[in-house]
Amino acid sequence: MNAIRLNAVRPMRLNAMRHALPFAALAALTLAAHAAGVTVGQKGRVFSTEAVTVKKGETVVFNNDDSVPHNVVSKAPGNEFDLGYQPPGASTPVTFDAAGNVSVMCTIHPRMKLTIHVTD
Repeated sequence: MNAIRLNAVRPMRLNAMRHALPFAALAALTLAAHAAGVTVGQKGRVFSTEAVTVKKGETVVFNNDDSVPHNVVSKAPGNEFDLGYQPPGASTPVTFDAAGNVSVMCTIHPRMKLTIHVTD
C-alpha cells in the first residue's frame, strides 16, 4: 500500500520541482548580483579594509559591525555623501557615480579612513 502512495506522489513532486527551478534560478541570480558589490565593515573603530576598487555606478555597502555608532562621510566631488548617525548593526548602501579616488572617513572616529577607487 505504501508503494502505491509513493508512486502517486512522485509525479507531483517532480512537477513541483520543475516549477520551483525557475524561482531557484532567479534567487541565485539575485544573490550573485548582491555578491558582486563591495561590503566594507566597521569594527574596532576601523574599516575592514584601507582601500577598495569599484566601477562607476556600483554600490558599496557600509556595515556597522561595531558596538559604537559611526558617521561615514565623503566630500569627494561627484561622490559626496554623509551617512549620518549609523548605529551598531546598521547597513547602508552608497552608489558611486563619478570616477576618481574617494577619501572616506568617520567623523566620530577621524582615524578611520578608507580610499575607494572608482573606475570607468
